[in-house]
Amino acid sequence: MPKSVRHAIFCLALVCLQSCGSGNSSPTKPSKLHWDDVQSFIANQRKAGHPNYNPELLYVVDPAKQRMRVISLKTRRTHETLRCGTGKRGLGTKHAQTPPGFFTMGGVRIAKGANHAIQTGDSKKGVAGIYAEIHFPPTYPDPKRRGFVPNGVVIHSYNPDASKMLQERRSQRLIGRIPCTFGCPVPDIDEAHKLVPYLKRSYGKFDPTANPNANLRSLISQGQVKIYQRNQLGDPILILNRQ
Repeated sequence: MPKSVRHAIFCLALVCLQSCGSGNSSPTKPSKLHWDDVQSFIANQRKAGHPNYNPELLYVVDPAKQRMRVISLKTRRTHETLRCGTGKRGLGTKHAQTPPGFFTMGGVRIAKGANHAIQTGDSKKGVAGIYAEIHFPPTYPDPKRRGFVPNGVVIHSYNPDASKMLQERRSQRLIGRIPCTFGCPVPDIDEAHKLVPYLKRSYGKFDPTANPNANLRSLISQGQVKIYQRNQLGDPILILNRQ
């Protein structure tokens, strides 16, 4: 086969993959931030039983750039941009993957001073500092999963002293450079505290299966960890569908 013909076939195949590949054009799993998609998501939650839903902030996780942005929905101005790790096995709903699409924020736990040495996750000492649930929204197609955390994926900081793996993550400065988490969007330790004032304005209620262990309950009773929850829909979280 002539070289020119092989090149033409390769180019045609590449165009086909780009146009037909991963469904990035879906408004429920967009690959880029489009404000029409955001407004449509908010409007759909109002129609789905939350007529007074008027979120203040939008959290955008970009796996391609390993960044998280906090954006004002009123002004569309970016308040913060942080280094943020995502799933080391890419995008999806399997182990160590980050699920793309629109979600809402659930309950929040914040350690005193956002100290990454203080556990905030239900049971893992490595999940520390800050903790914000990610929920399937009221419009999610499967009604049984609405209001629940997708495959244990939450926004959280981490304690590098909790395991050798987390020590290596910290020593090699992986957060913000390459996907390195078990699916959770994980802000860099040095920047996670910047999320605190925004999380305090964005939370909803906890996943019904949330179950703090004895250590976390003790930290809460001692005032080392503060819980934020209320009976309303949390602010939207958009995880972009691009790697």
